[in-house]
Amino acid sequence: MLGGDGLARWRGMPVFVPRAAPGDVVEARITERRPSYARAEVEEIKTPGPLRREAPCPFYERCGGCQLQHIEDAEQLGLKVAAAMETLRRLGGIDPAQLAACRFEEPVVERMWGYRLRAQVHVDARPEESVGVGFRRRRSHELVFVDRCPVLAPALENELRGLSALLGDPAAASKTLPSRLSLATAGLEPDSPVVAAPPVDGLPGGELEIDLLGKRLSYDARCFFQAHGGLLESLLLSAVGPFEGDTAVELFAGVGFFTTGLADRYRSVTAVEGESVAARYARNNLRRNGLRHCRVDRSAIDSWVDRRRGGPGLEPGLDRVLVDPPRGGLSRKVRSALLGAAPRRLTYVSCDPATLARDLGDLTRDFDLESISFFDVFPQTAHLETVAQLAQRRR
Repeated sequence: MLGGDGLARWRGMPVFVPRAAPGDVVEARITERRPSYARAEVEEIKTPGPLRREAPCPFYERCGGCQLQHIEDAEQLGLKVAAAMETLRRLGGIDPAQLAACRFEEPVVERMWGYRLRAQVHVDARPEESVGVGFRRRRSHELVFVDRCPVLAPALENELRGLSALLGDPAAASKTLPSRLSLATAGLEPDSPVVAAPPVDGLPGGELEIDLLGKRLSYDARCFFQAHGGLLESLLLSAVGPFEGDTAVELFAGVGFFTTGLADRYRSVTAVEGESVAARYARNNLRRNGLRHCRVDRSAIDSWVDRRRGGPGLEPGLDRVLVDPPRGGLSRKVRSALLGAAPRRLTYVSCDPATLARDLGDLTRDFDLESISFFDVFPQTAHLETVAQLAQRRR
């Protein structure tokens, strides 16, 4: 499986089939043809494979949020890890000897349902009609109205159940409703506080606060924050690891999730974040935890690493750089800066195996790939979080 789609072949051409499971015999209709591959939709399942089940969520067949609910919980992570490994081998051009020498940690999975601390719902508020809320249909802008979502943390799902009625309350009819609403909670308990951005009547904005290995982190619904409420500590511990030294830099630092862990092991930490709200929270989080040896630079990452644009650049001699980029991965400029600075240790936290493979293909020219850890941060979906530890190659 790749990207959550089943993989078949038709006249020698790879065909990607969403909602297919390994071992299925299906009748499918080709919906898109490209020079090197095709896409198809399942018309009928002739014989279900051994991993297939009835999806627990009643909206699954139409909603685009999840891709793997039709596969048994216990089998999902293995399929995702196998797909990620195939991507690393084939797409990245990584030296096979490096992959053979790399240590692959036991993949980490926690709760498979009711785990997600953040969600963005779309709002459909047509004149003289009831307000609908939901998620986009797969590969479409069409909205699928929902009143529940079993992957959301209980407090978020509780809010979702009444959200349509809340937004459609006649008392709020004169107010302009947002087209999208970001929701966040601070924990996995049913009574955990929930905040929204933008705030609406009955659902306020404001800060959330979470305890993470003895430190307090605050954020709000506008900020990126790790989504799986049961994997926060294990992901942080894996990324930071046992390594220590004098100087560390974190790129794409967000509100300081990994920064607080690096602070315990390095005498000086610089966290770089381009989004203004997240950078403000990161500064506040460092201040409230008394981490005076850490600082936050609010800057676009490409500009910060580029001395020609007035940025400080990644200086040689760093003990550690940790990067946690968005799905698009590292730009060519950032990869070049990392190779030029050659820190003693590089940690890459990735949410996309394809861009990770591309970037490691470049970075492993000068770094040795020591270990890779997989985390099922988004169960029921095709997404997989990866932590890759690399060390400067001895010359």
